[in-house]
Amino acid sequence: MQTAGYATAHYGKWHINGGGPAANGYDEGDGNIGNEYAHEYADPNPADIFGMAKRAAAFMEKNRNANKPFFIQLSWHALHAPQNAMNATLAKYAAKMGGNAQDKRVGSAAIAENLDTGVGMVVDAVDRLGLGENTFIIYMSDNGSGGGGGGRRGGRRFGLSGGKGSVWEGGIRSPMIIRGPGVPANSWCHERVVGYDFYPTYCEWAGIPPSNLPRKIEGGSIAHLLADGKGTVTRPRKEMVFHFPHYQSGDGPHSALFLGDMKLMKFYETGRLALFDIKTDISEQTDLAKQNTAQVAELDALLVKYLKDVDAQMAVPNPNYDPNKPPTVRKGGRGGSKTNRGRKRGQRGEKQ
Repeated sequence: MQTAGYATAHYGKWHINGGGPAANGYDEGDGNIGNEYAHEYADPNPADIFGMAKRAAAFMEKNRNANKPFFIQLSWHALHAPQNAMNATLAKYAAKMGGNAQDKRVGSAAIAENLDTGVGMVVDAVDRLGLGENTFIIYMSDNGSGGGGGGRRGGRRFGLSGGKGSVWEGGIRSPMIIRGPGVPANSWCHERVVGYDFYPTYCEWAGIPPSNLPRKIEGGSIAHLLADGKGTVTRPRKEMVFHFPHYQSGDGPHSALFLGDMKLMKFYETGRLALFDIKTDISEQTDLAKQNTAQVAELDALLVKYLKDVDAQMAVPNPNYDPNKPPTVRKGGRGGSKTNRGRKRGQRGEKQ
């Protein structure tokens, strides 16, 4: 983005080491910080929500005045530190929900409203500064919910399986909203996209030619989807892979591969391979693996090749594993197969 003349800023959680924003190409940033930062700010600036919004607005105004295009990444700390929400908002939801300000459900609701206010401050600043005609605003979540598991209605399961820390749909299917020039209000697009599609998308918007992008880039631009929600994303590979070699959920290390509407899931502790038609079974309740063995073998071969090609991190033997001790399930989502036996651990799993 800087090669195309953009000023760049990253505010909020960095959380991936590597020296922080300044060491990775950003002109401005909040440093090499993680989730702990959320707890340092309470009313009147819960989880630094309003501080981040104000810094973003100031950065936009400075670069508008300099007639310079800008790119801003806002990685909000909320919904971490829910009890640090505004006192008035905590009281509002305590009354609504019949709880008290220390109830986590109350805090989550309250800080969600505070976050909504902070996002609104950023959107209002774009409009106030006259930047709405040439600025895209993308709002998205980094993962699914912390609960998952779905529910039952009329004896049937509904909702999404799994949650944060899993590659079930409840862990990887998350909200995304885009506002910007040429995007019709209240329109929808149902094409499956993934976070690494944004890199080529931003470059297309910035006028950076595809030939300047890294040769092994995995994503594809989604810019052409925004006018009418139709079309597909062209990527170097037709398959899309989600890989989680850690023990954050009861499923242990596992992967998922999409090809069209079919989704293969592989669980490394048990060797289980499961197959779902996501178009007709978004809750992942009907495993089609046994009646589609040839397709399962084909998709598994694609998954193995992909993980090898990208030198994916895998779980490694845990020399301290004790089969007589109960497994420790890390905080996160629940999938459909409780396979965490603790025999292995991801190389970085202790840091997740």
